[in-house]
Amino acid sequence: MRDTIKAIKGKAHSYGKYLIAGLTVLLFLSVLRASIFADVSEDTRIWFEIPFILIVAILAEFLVEYLKQPMVMILLVLGVLISPSALSLASPYISASLIYVFSALGLQVSVSQTVPRLVSTEGLIKIFAQLGAIFLLFKVGLHSEVSRIFNKKNFFVAFLGVVFPFVAGYYYAVSVGHGFNYAMFLGAALTATSVGVTVAVLQEFKVLHHEFAQVILGAAVIDDILGLLALSLVKNVPSGSPDLGTLAPFVSVLVASTLFVIGGILLGRRIVSRYFDEPAKEGAIGNAAFLGMLVYVLSYSYVAEYIGLSAIVGAFLAGVTLNYSKSVHKISGMFYPLEAFFTPIFFISLGMLVDIEALADNLLPILAITLIAVVTKALGCGLATRLAGGSSKDSLVVGMGMIPRGEVALIIGLIGLTSTVQGGGTILTATEYSMIASMAFLTTLITPPMLQKAMEYGGYAVRSQRS
Repeated sequence: MRDTIKAIKGKAHSYGKYLIAGLTVLLFLSVLRASIFADVSEDTRIWFEIPFILIVAILAEFLVEYLKQPMVMILLVLGVLISPSALSLASPYISASLIYVFSALGLQVSVSQTVPRLVSTEGLIKIFAQLGAIFLLFKVGLHSEVSRIFNKKNFFVAFLGVVFPFVAGYYYAVSVGHGFNYAMFLGAALTATSVGVTVAVLQEFKVLHHEFAQVILGAAVIDDILGLLALSLVKNVPSGSPDLGTLAPFVSVLVASTLFVIGGILLGRRIVSRYFDEPAKEGAIGNAAFLGMLVYVLSYSYVAEYIGLSAIVGAFLAGVTLNYSKSVHKISGMFYPLEAFFTPIFFISLGMLVDIEALADNLLPILAITLIAVVTKALGCGLATRLAGGSSKDSLVVGMGMIPRGEVALIIGLIGLTSTVQGGGTILTATEYSMIASMAFLTTLITPPMLQKAMEYGGYAVRSQRS
């Protein structure tokens, strides 16, 4: 017993040293990078940014063991710490501390006072983050069956998970004095579900095979479609007077989405059986077959974006169709390196989008809409699960799993920020967008620990892949 305790203490001490060293390097680079890379072009800077994000991901691996928290939450928090918002607040204090330390050592060192930008959230990093979400959802789809994803129960859960938040968000915004446009966009943003965050937690704790996990997956994908249908309606009702012209884009997205899901599955089964099944049976999957699968996944993602859905829906659908292959495990192994490389970038980038100053300036309304976001999703999806025959404990887990808004709400808010109304101006102001973005981040951040507690309460043995 004593030897075990010593080993645990030694391990904790070792990880503690890694943590301190990692944070020291992060702080030091955050100050010096402004001067070191000031004249470096974007094309050259990317070779610093990619290794830096990967170092942050490695640090997250240590912190998961050290803090015993879900990997997704650690990545999100580290993303906040290296975000432009956090660095702009911390940079003056870090610079002053370094100057003091150097002076105490008798060294006269000039420390740049320019606020550093460690990693850009645009350009190649943004594309890498999108690929992270795509490969994560593709991997989940690869281990999902069509009948367990697209069924009446999941549709019912998704439907109440859209209606409750939309109605509550709209009436809250109107009741506190906001205009019709903001109220509609807030309602639309609250309908979204960022399935990537929940999926990562379920995958980490090895519970994707449970019934509640399949309900969350199916409802979240259907929820994405329903949410974007709501957005297409909101975008075309700026005056608050719906007519046939308003409903046309809504019907268009509905028809296109239905055809894409049904046609994508039917066509995908033929493609998989004809082009991907035989090469996988013969042994190791060759380069040509693997590249063909990559083209297949990204093509589904493109079509989903083109018709107004999210790329992750297309990637998930591609994975579902490849589930028909008899060599699923070989295919999954081939894609693992891509998932391991791109997925941490996705979650770190989500954390980097938070605006700490906007959160502080509008704390009460942000907390209010975050509370509405949590309660309405948990209540709507949990109630639907219970009415559809699920247990009370499974209903709680499903409700918690549907809470995160993440990148989907950010996309909806961004559309409102960049879309103009008659007479000039945008549908959403910068402040209104910041409140929606802050809500999206907070719901994303609190979901991993809440979902973990809900699973433990439900009696599920949550066992991390790292344990």
